[in-house]
Amino acid sequence: MNQICAHARVRVIAHDENGEFVECLDCKEIFESSELEESEPKEDLSDA
Repeated sequence: MNQICAHARVRVIAHDENGEFVECLDCKEIFESSELEESEPKEDLSDA
């Protein structure tokens, strides 16, 4: 049975002036970070 991954743990693998690509550490899918932001709000840890 296929389960949908929430992409909760990602890492940046490439970026340029046009965008940023991330890899999900759980399912290994690679996608643009903007796709993740559209589907699920992320917690901003930049001030941590």
